[in-house]
Amino acid sequence: MKKTFHQSSYLSQVRQLRGLAKEALTLYKISVRKTSFIHHGENATFCVEAKNGKKYLLRIHRNDYHTVEGIQEELNWLAQVSKKLQVPNPFLSKKGRKLESIVNENFPLGRNISVFHWIEGKPVRGSVTIPIMSELGKLIAQIQAIRPKSPVRHRRYWDAEGLVGKKPKFGSLEKLPGVRAKDQKILNAQRSRIYKKLIAFGKRFPKRMALIHADLHFGNLISTKDGLAAIDFDDCGYGFLAYDLAVPLYQLTAYVDRKDIPHYREALIQGYSSMASWDRYDDEILVQLTLARRLVMLGWLSSRSDNPRLKRILKIELKKFLEEISLQKA
Repeated sequence: MKKTFHQSSYLSQVRQLRGLAKEALTLYKISVRKTSFIHHGENATFCVEAKNGKKYLLRIHRNDYHTVEGIQEELNWLAQVSKKLQVPNPFLSKKGRKLESIVNENFPLGRNISVFHWIEGKPVRGSVTIPIMSELGKLIAQIQAIRPKSPVRHRRYWDAEGLVGKKPKFGSLEKLPGVRAKDQKILNAQRSRIYKKLIAFGKRFPKRMALIHADLHFGNLISTKDGLAAIDFDDCGYGFLAYDLAVPLYQLTAYVDRKDIPHYREALIQGYSSMASWDRYDDEILVQLTLARRLVMLGWLSSRSDNPRLKRILKIELKKFLEEISLQKA
């Protein structure tokens, strides 16, 4: 019996996704010279080089993450933001659509497809500096200032419930696989504590929530000749404005000595506050949102057991979270 996509190895999944990408490209007015695999994580992405020298990014959406309406909200916002900032601009299909879908033998339930104009540059990952953090703060403020023309109804993800509630967007934290009972108890207590603080902040400052990128880690930042560009808006949704700052702060420990992090944090906030409001209440909630980001990633890794590579990272991230809690208590 033939294995399903979820039963396949990582390399087999990539081969199947490559075939789907080739089929999807027939729906677009692109004379393809070369298609190169980029990444298979939440979604699968490919770089498409056309014979005329232009480049595009093709994205195959994972099922059961966003509704079609939710994906359309992202694409519509990107089309709006791309008029002012360097972000991926959706490329329309032959039928004039921002979103297409493909059903075939390997994907009987179908997959949604979107294509974007390519942004040329280098990922910031590996070259994080204090000036970059300041520029990032400004970019976050600029992105958030462009509010969608229509209300966000299908992407209300990053409030207290969506981040660390009982049924968070990225997956439950109540019973993580392979976690010791002692560690699970710590997780549950921290989730509950952070949840209460976020609920209180949201009620007190409802205007400090809006549509945000929600995944501005350094791999989603591109250094171009015209400055920083933000890519991969797949996680964008309604939530805490400060969460966009919590995401890169959470990731800093992988790139910067812990003793230097306060300087990077200050640069990020200074950059942001030069273009948007910020006060001590934002400072306080940023600490909770950075911890919430760690919990979000644990839930996501737990929910992605269908991806062999991601499954192995769960224990590493759990260890980092427990260390962070210990440092705060010290």
